[in-house]
Amino acid sequence: MQPSSVTLSEMLDARERRAQAQHAILKTAGSSDCLVSFSLNVAGDVKRTAKTRFLFDQGMRAFDALGFRQLFTTVTDAVTGTEALILLRADAARVKAVLERLEDTAPWARLFDFDVLNASGEKLSRGTPRKCLICGGPAADCARSRAHGLDAVKAATCTLLDECCADTLASTAHAALEQELYTTPKPGLVDRNNSGAHADMDVPLFLKSAAALVPYFKTAVLLGLSDAGMAPLKEAGQRAERAMFAATNGVNTHKGAIYSMGLLLYGMGKALSFGGDAIGYASALARTDAAQRLRNALSEQGTNGAAVYAKYGASGAVGEAADGFFHARYCADRLRAHRDAENPGALALNDVLIVLRDTNLLHRGGEAGLRFVQSEAKRIAFLPESERIAALDALDKELIERNLSPGGGADVLALAYLIDAWRTLSGSLWEVGS
Repeated sequence: MQPSSVTLSEMLDARERRAQAQHAILKTAGSSDCLVSFSLNVAGDVKRTAKTRFLFDQGMRAFDALGFRQLFTTVTDAVTGTEALILLRADAARVKAVLERLEDTAPWARLFDFDVLNASGEKLSRGTPRKCLICGGPAADCARSRAHGLDAVKAATCTLLDECCADTLASTAHAALEQELYTTPKPGLVDRNNSGAHADMDVPLFLKSAAALVPYFKTAVLLGLSDAGMAPLKEAGQRAERAMFAATNGVNTHKGAIYSMGLLLYGMGKALSFGGDAIGYASALARTDAAQRLRNALSEQGTNGAAVYAKYGASGAVGEAADGFFHARYCADRLRAHRDAENPGALALNDVLIVLRDTNLLHRGGEAGLRFVQSEAKRIAFLPESERIAALDALDKELIERNLSPGGGADVLALAYLIDAWRTLSGSLWEVGS
């Protein structure tokens, strides 16, 4: 989606087309219906970018979550901006009050512009004036007096767009960690059933760890939005590790996820600013220092992952990222393939364990332990779907007995949940050309 400037004439034409469309829709409305016209308040002559569409889609999801009965919805994506017209079977005054609150739910939600027209075509006014993006005073007064200047308003708008992207994607990454945690059964891993082969871990501990990482996730997106490079991302990741260990009293719950999710979130931020492929950006960034990281692992031998790399040549999260997140993308594909199943996450994890050279399994059980899990996962994949969850429960007991844990598989599943969510969140961003 290439940004381009629009003229005053184009904006006036768009306003006229919107009015005509509103009139045509309201001709079909009943007396108890109302029409919502949703667009964005974007200052300047560039009205449509990947970031504005991302924000618009967030507004539509928030609107859908309100549960109003929608009779008709149409979305128009043009160089003059993205707009939606939604006919509801609902009281106009009530709808206006609810949407006014929605416009105040987050700083960036102030860019939402929900107009509500009753069945007669009358536009309802807000109960309270909109606030200025710069000073917080009445926006109409500041606009009339041109108190702040267009450049300042545009800068404030850009900041809010970035905040929307960062807040949304950080929340999505956090949700992906929780989805992985709650996926049950996960053989040998912490889930709702038990702590797997981890005497020092449980669900509450992972929840504390995941919550501690949200500020880092937001930072990673912001760094990607400006394409700041690997050095500041690495520094942010080191701070995140300290926050994780503080939250868990020294237990390593999410070190691999900090590295991999940080890269992916950076790539997503860069894609929103510059277009292109988020995963490709993340992988390219990983390759800038992957070789050095692996050399350091051989020389320092300070972690289990380093020891596994030295002994078995398995490069773990670093290799996965540098190679384009192959297994995470495959797992995301398997999530969608199993989407109609009762437990898609558990089935997708089993599928990826067949092909993943899991460094945690190598650390705990060597090549024999890895081959055992891969063989069992393959056997389970060929069972009738109705029998697989019971088989995974049985494998869970076996891995606990053997003290085997496919921790790499857990990280891949969390990344798959994030990639799957990104595919949904970004699905509309490049559908319409410039």
